[in-house]
Amino acid sequence: MHYLLIVECLVNIEHMEKVFDNELGKMSQNQLAVLKCLLAQSERVWTTYVIAKKTGVVEKQLGGVLSALSRKRVAGTGLMVPMGRDARQGRRWKLNSKALTLSLADKRVKALLSSYK
Repeated sequence: MHYLLIVECLVNIEHMEKVFDNELGKMSQNQLAVLKCLLAQSERVWTTYVIAKKTGVVEKQLGGVLSALSRKRVAGTGLMVPMGRDARQGRRWKLNSKALTLSLADKRVKALLSSYK
């Protein structure tokens, strides 16, 4: 019985990774840069101001990038979660670590970003 749960868990993870790969292939360079930044410290809550400074994406464009990432669904779960608003530094965001396997996602995002250079 215990082994069946492990196998079912692995099948679910594999399914999520395939869905994430499909979504990853549709992302722009700015979306990948933001995702790479968020994956570096996945448990942190980020403000738009800090993300703009770390990624170099202009804050006006960043709103659209973050909005698009928040609408991305991986196995029925949102990729990013809005966490309120900071009066001085803009909207706050957190990566939904339940939507993907962080180490695999980090490798795939870095590989795709390196293809742009």
